[in-house]
Formats: sequence, C-alpha cells, structure tokens
Amino acid sequence: MNQQTVGPSGGTRICPDQQPVLEWGSLQHGDCVEVWSIDSFLYAAYVDDGADDGGLIWVIENCTGCRRLFVRDDPVVLYSI
Repeated sequence: MNQQTVGPSGGTRICPDQQPVLEWGSLQHGDCVEVWSIDSFLYAAYVDDGADDGGLIWVIENCTGCRRLFVRDDPVVLYSI
C-alpha cells in the first residue's frame, strides 16, 4: 500500500509502507536515509555518527560529501532507504 503525504509547501512524498525514523538512536553508522524538511526532500545521506540516546545525529550527504549535524528539535524527518 502506498501512502502519499502532502505538506504546506505543496511537496509530496510517496512512500510504500515507509514510516519516518522516530528513534534516531536506532540508526547505525552507514545506514542510508532520506532527509526531509517541511515535506520537502533535501537529500539522501548516510549516517556517520550519533548519540546513543538519539538526541543528535551526524549524516553525510551523498552527492556533496558535506557532513551535517541535526539535533532532535530540528525540523527534519529521516526515512530509512
């Protein structure tokens, strides 16, 4: 079953039975994720490091190699891919 999400920015996401990663602490080094903000796709990345409690996570953007830090309160959603 496909689920479509439409956000205030008009962006859409079609995800086959895919839920956002709610527990960032469950992600491991090397896991691939999509990074979304306000229903807009930002980029695909892989997990570089993170806090065991899931309070923060470092990802490395696939295309640019830029390393980015997100804290739990940031307006981003991660999806495992």
